Amino acid sequence: MLIKQNEMNELLEYIKNDISITDDIQKKLNRISVKKEVQKGEIILGENSLKKQHVFVLNGCLRSFYRMENGKEVTIQFAIKNWWVGDYITLYTKNKSILSIEGLIKSEILLIEKSELEKLYLEHPEFEAFQRKNFERHIATLQKRILSLLTKTAAEKYSQFINDYVDFVQKIPNYQIASYLGITAESLSRIRKNYKK
Repeated sequence: MLIKQNEMNELLEYIKNDISITDDIQKKLNRISVKKEVQKGEIILGENSLKKQHVFVLNGCLRSFYRMENGKEVTIQFAIKNWWVGDYITLYTKNKSILSIEGLIKSEILLIEKSELEKLYLEHPEFEAFQRKNFERHIATLQKRILSLLTKTAAEKYSQFINDYVDFVQKIPNYQIASYLGITAESLSRIRKNYKK
């Protein structure tokens, strides 16, 4: 699907928060980015895939999750506007994906092949530096999430979730929020009742 300039601007504005980018980088990004409309419930990456794509969310909300052997799903990440999401195991190793990524609501995303991005890094090292900063932020966010799961109460975790996803709280099913917070759906219902009081 062709990318309109205003859609590409979302990604460019995000990048310009960290670095100044040349017209050449902008043109190459436009060439290697593929826009996709994602329907609610549509899987854009399934487990056991070797697809190596970075996903940038233009609008909407995606979810990455792990499906356990008993069929239970564990939500790893929700991704909203201007967020990146992917299965970093398959992106940076030779292993197949263990996560799935789905649209929670109708969404629009940009897909960028890892191989194309790496060519851009070689041609424009300043863009690689930007991506390194991105990954550093991502690692810090993951560490905070792990610490939150280990140290915060269920109510504190829910409060943080509301702050992070204020526009999507009512659109995300309870069982997915509960699995993201590491609590049961019943516990989440109790917390929500108390929260509204």
